Amino acid sequence: MSTSTAPIRLLLVDDHKTMLWGLEKLVESAGAELQLVGTAHNNDSALLEARRLRPDLIVLDLDLEGRSSIEILPALLADSGARVLILSGNRDQALLGEAVRLGARGVVGKEAPAEVVLAAIRQVHRGELCLDPALTQALLNKMVTAAPADPEAPRIATLTPKERKIVAVVADSNGAPNKELAAKLFIAEPTLRNNLTTIYQKLGVANRLELYVYATRHGLNAS
Repeated sequence: MSTSTAPIRLLLVDDHKTMLWGLEKLVESAGAELQLVGTAHNNDSALLEARRLRPDLIVLDLDLEGRSSIEILPALLADSGARVLILSGNRDQALLGEAVRLGARGVVGKEAPAEVVLAAIRQVHRGELCLDPALTQALLNKMVTAAPADPEAPRIATLTPKERKIVAVVADSNGAPNKELAAKLFIAEPTLRNNLTTIYQKLGVANRLELYVYATRHGLNAS
């Protein structure tokens, strides 16, 4: 690499301190090629730091302190002028496809080797798309069989991956009690109730019956 080449200025956004530490070490390992200009841990700080620092590239997790970063992605791109690489443990093709549709230029799993993440950073910085074959095929299939836009899409996009899982389990539960649903989700029953209250508010429904109807109508069930 020529010493006259400016480094790629990076903003790292993740709510797990260990993950951020690992990413910082990865950036350091690249030497002068990459420059870490800042970190953020939730939607609000991501928007603030992106606007303040105007990095070249933002490495973004999809689930930040219980909120989906999908909901801020358009503003994040517009305010910073940066390109965005999604680095996520979530493999929901629909959710990842929505991130790409909204402007993310690449998607890499958190389990990817260091060299793959570094290669993705370089590729996205060059203005190229960096997607795994399965996601690319899913996006192409959706384009071929595109249905009219769902007017509820903005509401649905506010759901975190965890909340989408809860909605899917509720939709496929055939009216099972909360205790049974909580066991299936490996969470405590009070936690499930709190999550359901948040989901009701986000989707504009009042109870589990309305949630079931909503989820079925908008294809949020697991089957």
